[in-house]
Parts: sequence; C-alpha cells; structure tokens
Amino acid sequence: MKSISIILFLAILAVTSALPIFQARSGTNLSAGENSTSAAFGNSTSQDTAKAVAPVDLGKLNEDAATSTTQGASNKGGSTKATTKANTPSAAQVKAAVAGFASDAKTVSAALNSLPTMTDKTAIASTAAKAFAAESDEDSQRAVLSAAAGSAGSASNAKIVKNTPAVLNGLKAIQKNPASVKTNVNTIETARNAQILPSITQLSNAALDAMGLAQTAQKFPATGQ
Repeated sequence: MKSISIILFLAILAVTSALPIFQARSGTNLSAGENSTSAAFGNSTSQDTAKAVAPVDLGKLNEDAATSTTQGASNKGGSTKATTKANTPSAAQVKAAVAGFASDAKTVSAALNSLPTMTDKTAIASTAAKAFAAESDEDSQRAVLSAAAGSAGSASNAKIVKNTPAVLNGLKAIQKNPASVKTNVNTIETARNAQILPSITQLSNAALDAMGLAQTAQKFPATGQ
C-alpha cells in the first residue's frame, strides 16, 4: 500500500513538473504562428499599397475640360467676328469702288465706240489692250460692291460675272487679230449692252444703299448705237 502511494505521488509530481514546459512551448508556437500570419498579411498589404494607382481627381479633369471648351468657343467666336469684319467694306471703300467701276466701264465703252472705225492695226491692238486692262480691273471693283450689297446685289452681280468673259475674250481676240474688230465688237456689245452696263449701275446703287449713302451711280449708254 505504501509502495502504491509513493508511485502515485511520483506520477503526479512528474505531470505537474511537465505542465509549465508544455504551456511555454504552446505559447512559443502560438506567438510564432501569429508573427507568421502577421508578416504574411503585412507583406500582402505592403505589396497591394505599392501596386495601388494614385486616385484620379475627376473634379479637376472636368474643370480643365470645361475651361478648354470655353476657351475654344471664345477663340472661335473671335475668329468669326474678325473674319466678318474683315470682309465687310467700309463706306469709303464702296464709294471708291463705285467710282473705279464707272471709270473702267467708260474706258471700255470709249474703246468699243472707236475700234470699228480704226484702220491702223497697231492702234487697234493698243486700244483693245487698254480696254482689256480696264475690263479686268472691273472685277476687283465688283467684288467690293458685291460684298457690301449682299443679297440686294446678287442678281446684278451674277449677270456681270456671267457675261464678262465674253468681253475679255473678244478684246483679246482683237489684239491678236486686228482685222477681226467688227465681228468681235458685235459679240462684245451683245453681252455688254443688255447685261453688264445696267447691272453695274444696279450693283453700285445697292452697295451705296447698304452703306446708307445716296444711290447716285451712273447710268451707262449702250455702245455701237
């Protein structure tokens, strides 16, 4: 009986002595596991943070886009205004164009009235050349008056543009062949008397009226009458 008690006592003592060691090892293993888990999550978090893209400021982008659009619209409007202003003749330019157109028309009319009676070929060619230069210059005057008159002068402007080539071609032909005066003068006058001359007066008055000026454009008598 005494032997059994001693054995039991020794067994309890062995268990009691081993318990702290077991607890210590368990605690160590637990700490190591926690540290490993913490390290794993920590590394993952660091990597995710490193890979993260900086957030986009949508408000700033919208603001920049709005500013760019506003500036573009402003520039476009300014360009349109500048172009419109540049294409609109002044009253002084219109008056000068009316006078210039009239002077050119008189030069051509004088040549057409004199050419049929001329016999010197050199003089014929020279007169036709002067008339050709005047007729060519009329186009720059017409452009100014057309821009000023707008739709009010569109019909007369169209007639001038359509029939002017017949005048230029006829005068050019006379320069090359003075003997063709009568034929070409007749062709020129057919287009010019009925279509161009009245239209010069109409376009000039329309441009003057658009500028608030008196409609004092000259009327041109037909040639070859």
